[in-house]
Amino acid sequence: MKVIQGGNQLSLIRDTEEVLKFLEFVGKKSILEEHAIHCRLTACHNLFSVVEEEEDQLEYILKNLDLFINRFRNKSKSVNEATLKVYKSRVKSSLEDYKAWSNDPFAWERKLNEKKAANHIQRRTKKSPKVSKPSETKSVEVETSPQEETSVPEVKILNQPTRKVSFPVRPDFNVEVVIPEEGLSLKELNRLGMFLYPYCNDIETVTPMWPNLTH
Repeated sequence: MKVIQGGNQLSLIRDTEEVLKFLEFVGKKSILEEHAIHCRLTACHNLFSVVEEEEDQLEYILKNLDLFINRFRNKSKSVNEATLKVYKSRVKSSLEDYKAWSNDPFAWERKLNEKKAANHIQRRTKKSPKVSKPSETKSVEVETSPQEETSVPEVKILNQPTRKVSFPVRPDFNVEVVIPEEGLSLKELNRLGMFLYPYCNDIETVTPMWPNLTH
C-alpha cells in the first residue's frame, strides 16, 4: 500500500496492480508488441501471486526477485527451471520499464524506440550475405635459365602446396621444376613431356615414347 502525498490516507492500488495496468496500457497503445505484453502479463500474474501485501513495493520486489521465484517454485511444482528463469527476466523488465515510464513516459518510450531501431539494424547486418572475396588467381612466375633464353620456363603455383625438384641434365646444368606437393599423375607427366618436346634439338623422327610425333 502507498501513502498519498500530503496526507495519511493509504492508496488502494498496489504497486503490482500499477505494473499490470501499465503493461495493459502500453499494449493497447502498441508501444510494445502484443505477444510480448501477453508473455509479460503471464509472468507478472504468476509471480505477483506470492507477493504479500506489506511487500508490495516496487523496489522491494526488484531486490528480492529470487525470493519470490523460490516461493512460486514451491507453490507450482510442475513449473520447470527454464520457465522460472524466463518469468524472472520478464518480471524484472516489466518492473524496470514501469519505473522508468513513471519518471518520464516520453523519455522511456523514446529510449525504447531507439533500442528497437538498433536491434533491427543489428539483425539486418547479421542476415546480410557475406561479400564473397574475389577468387584468387593462381600466380605464375616464369624464370629463364641464365644460359639460354629459350630454356624451359619455371612455373611456380603460389597458392597451393608445392615442392621443387631439380634434375641434372648436364654436368653443368640442372633443370628445376615446381610440381604439386603430392606429385604428378602419369597423364600429367606425359603432358610435361609434350611441352618439352619442341626444345629437344636431336630427337629422332619417330620415338618409342611418342610414335606419332615428327619434326
